Order: sequence, then structure tokens, then C-alpha cells
Amino acid sequence: MIRPRKSVEHLQKYRPPLEGRGGKMRLDFNENTVGCAPEVVRALRRALSSEMLTRYPEYDASRRTLAEYFGVAPEEMLLTNGTDDAIKMLCDTFVDPGEALLVPAPTFPVYEFFHNVAGGSIVRVRYDENFRLPLGEILAALKKKVRWLALANPNNPTGTQIPKSDLRAILEAAPQTLVLVDEAYYDFSGETVLPWIRKYPNLAVTRTFSKAFGLAALRMGYLFAKPELTEVLHRAQNPFAVNSLALAAACVAIEHEDYVRKYAGEIRANRAEFCRWLDAREIPYVPSAANFVLTRVGERAPDIAKRLRAEGILVRDWSYDPHLKGYLRFTIGAKAQTRRLTEELQRLEHLMDTRDGTRAWKNFVTYSQTGWFA
Repeated sequence: MIRPRKSVEHLQKYRPPLEGRGGKMRLDFNENTVGCAPEVVRALRRALSSEMLTRYPEYDASRRTLAEYFGVAPEEMLLTNGTDDAIKMLCDTFVDPGEALLVPAPTFPVYEFFHNVAGGSIVRVRYDENFRLPLGEILAALKKKVRWLALANPNNPTGTQIPKSDLRAILEAAPQTLVLVDEAYYDFSGETVLPWIRKYPNLAVTRTFSKAFGLAALRMGYLFAKPELTEVLHRAQNPFAVNSLALAAACVAIEHEDYVRKYAGEIRANRAEFCRWLDAREIPYVPSAANFVLTRVGERAPDIAKRLRAEGILVRDWSYDPHLKGYLRFTIGAKAQTRRLTEELQRLEHLMDTRDGTRAWKNFVTYSQTGWFA
């Protein structure tokens, strides 16, 4: 066997979605659960032709259209094959073997995945027992040699947001460290630092159309930064990273922003209803600004997830993380889907033992009620 690079040889496998998800209620990977705007599907059918499929993508017109939608200049934006592609591009461009990624834990595992492929080292700072980002520890770690810092905001899997005052402190404390703020769930939170790219040369912001826009299969993502940063990143990018169908779908999707806004509003309402259901049963959870809720159901979490799957409901079990044993993450879907989820959970309530998580949950609710999420 031909030996791979050492960084790949020791790499742990990423855990993708399980196969056979079609036809099930997919509440496991935070996808749009009802579908994209119908006009997008109709536009794709019209666009799909043998001539289109034989041509390599052309980007200039689509880039200008999408840049205008986001309120940035075309040179401040890169089109990417989903957010994953943007993360890989950052590593390909900036990370040499041995250089450090600073990352809070738990968070989206793909940051570490691509950094490890590049041969980098990881510095983790854990969220505290109330799932708050420990700003002091982050700032202390930044005083050491850190190549880049990845912050999902809202964070996955907790759904928590980082106050803008904390983000500002981080950006100003380490001007030589690249700071990625991943806003995959922006459409549900409404909080963004995208305009800050003009103030902070070390800031990159990513967005995706895989969540609220319902285009996960097409892998349409975006990276925003100052032109000096996007120019050097573009050198390391696949020249044809984004396919023509994804571009066509994205340009039609933004014409129907009302559809996305309405969907996101419904998800926020259903999220609140789901949390009230949990409150009534004193089931601990982390108040979320995203389209999911991290919930503590106890040591039988894997069994509960398995039983839900047998009923056609897929949820994400985070018990493989030693600090999140007993936690399930539930994507919030449409009203009927949320109702069915709570009905099935009620049948399994006898399996739940949530006592160990009650203290942290109650403390966290105090922070959310005093405006910590603002």
C-alpha cells in the first residue's frame, strides 16, 4: 500500500449522515424540512439541458447578482461548494504543518477535520457548564501562536450565539490571527458581522444556502472578506468549484427571499413551541438561536435515537462526545413535524433521566432571560 501523509494516516473519520434517509422525517442534520421555493425547482427544470451540461460554469454575472443581494462588492465574496469548501480553502491557503487552530468545543467538527488534513494542531477551549463561550480563555489562548480561530455563530450543536462585544474583543486582540465567523444559521438568528469585513482585515465570514434556503444537495456557499484576503484565497481555490445548477438555483432563490423569511419565521415559532413542551416536562435543553435544539434526555440517548429512527424520525445523537453524553440534537421542522416529534418523545419519556443536566439548564435559562443572546 502507498503510504499517505502522516496527517491523513492518523485522521479520524468524519461522521456523515447515515444512508437510507429518504422518506424519513430528517431532524438530524439541520436541513430545510419542507423544501426550497417552488420557483427554484421550476427554474432548474427550465435551465437543465444537454448544452448547459456540456459547458463549464461561468461565474461573473452570478457573482455580481449574489454580491448585490448580500450587500458586498464582488471582490469581497468567493463562491464556494458549500461552507465545507470555504473551510478547506482557508486551510489550503494558510495552514502549514504544525500550525494551530483554536476552536471552542463542542462545535462543527469540519473545522478540525480539514485542519488535521493540512497537518495542523488543535487547541480546544471548552464551553463552560452553561454552554457559554469562555471569552477569557479564548483571549488567553490567542496570546500564543494561533494561525486561525473558527467560531460558528450560532454554534452547532449548542445553538448559542456569541455576543458582538465578545467577537469585537477577539478580533481586536489578535490582528495576526485569521478569525472565521461561520454564519450558517444566520437566517434563523438574524445576527451578523458581515459588514465588519471592511473594518477587520483578519475576519472571514461564511454563509450557506444549505439550511434555510433548502439547497443542501447543490452545495452553495459563500466566503466574505476584504479583497486582499479573498484574492489570496482565490489562488488556492478549485477554478470550477461551484456547478452551474447551483449558481442558477441560488440566483432564483434570492428573488424569493420572502419564502425563506417566512420559513425561518415558522421555524422560530415551532422552536419556541418545542421548548415550551420541554419546559413543561423539566427536560433540560440549551436555548437556541438556530433551527435545532440540543436536549439532554439521559444515558439512554442512543436507545431513544434508535427507537425514533424505527418510527421514521431521524435525530442526531451527540453521545460520542464525552462531554455531551445523554444529549440529542433535534432539528426543528414544520408544525406537523414538530407535533409528531413531541408525540413520539412523549411515548419514550419513561426512558429519559435528565436529572444531571437540570442545574446547567436552569443557569443557562437565566442568561437567556437577561439578554445574553442579544
